[in-house]
Amino acid sequence: MIQLVTKKNANRILDFGFFPAGAGHADTWILALLRSVSASSLSFAGFTDSGVKRLRFFKSCMLILVFFCGSNLFAQRLSLTDVQAQPVTGPGPGLRIALGGTVNSDMSVAQRDSRDYPQTNINPLFSNQVQFNGTVSYESIGFNPGFRFDFAPGYRLNQWINFEFETGCIYNTVESYTISGNGTFTGVGGNPNLNGTMKLDAEGYLLQVPLMVNVEFSYPIGDGWRPFVGAGGGGMFQKLTVSTISGTINYQGDFNQSNFMGAWEAFIGCGYQVAPGFDVSIAYRVDGVLSPDFGGYTMQNFYTQAAEFEMNWRF
Repeated sequence: MIQLVTKKNANRILDFGFFPAGAGHADTWILALLRSVSASSLSFAGFTDSGVKRLRFFKSCMLILVFFCGSNLFAQRLSLTDVQAQPVTGPGPGLRIALGGTVNSDMSVAQRDSRDYPQTNINPLFSNQVQFNGTVSYESIGFNPGFRFDFAPGYRLNQWINFEFETGCIYNTVESYTISGNGTFTGVGGNPNLNGTMKLDAEGYLLQVPLMVNVEFSYPIGDGWRPFVGAGGGGMFQKLTVSTISGTINYQGDFNQSNFMGAWEAFIGCGYQVAPGFDVSIAYRVDGVLSPDFGGYTMQNFYTQAAEFEMNWRF
């Protein structure tokens, strides 16, 4: 295969002897045409080869540019100075979403049917089918650790003060039922005698839905950090169910009651601004329900503690 490197080589090929020198005007015209086509083909081939090289060079440059630009943007996202350079300090709406774990205090019974303890000849808590012959001096419900979810739209006046309306859910399963007194159960399995305190396993759950108006006070300390404290008040919907009591005695519970009571909340935490208009925080919250009542069973003040991871947006 003959390699055509330059226009001069192409002309030499055509002059090699394929066409005699005196072949006439037609041959001369054909010779000139072939020389032109050969030269044009070589020029196009050279252009194509050059274009491919240019395209590869362009792609390499773009990859390098994307790499350095992306690295720079990523570094700016992590940079404290970049976060601090554009803080959102003016008034505007916001949203807090949080998820965490909860621990409840024991829910101790204060009164039954508006009567204080001790009480005699009453059915034990959680069942209308079981009778107790004797005196009951104390009853309480214990709970397992649970979880909490918050959804709280709000309005921030400035970088120091924020108002929010908080709702969500708090969920804990029932762990135990404790009863103190002296007497005998009727209609139960196991040992029916009670002399002192008996702690039994229990199954059920407590669902709480807060409806609170909170105010939060923040104090930015630089580099994106924001400690805060706050408090609020409103109401709490509660639903308590207990289905099974087991241990020294065994019986089927039929307790299923709900209420809506006055409640309060206090909290403390610290946030960090990840980007303008968005920060994350860790908070400790305590909610109290004032004397919750479940169908004639009036409980002592009830408390729920929670540790939460929070995400906060400013719009």
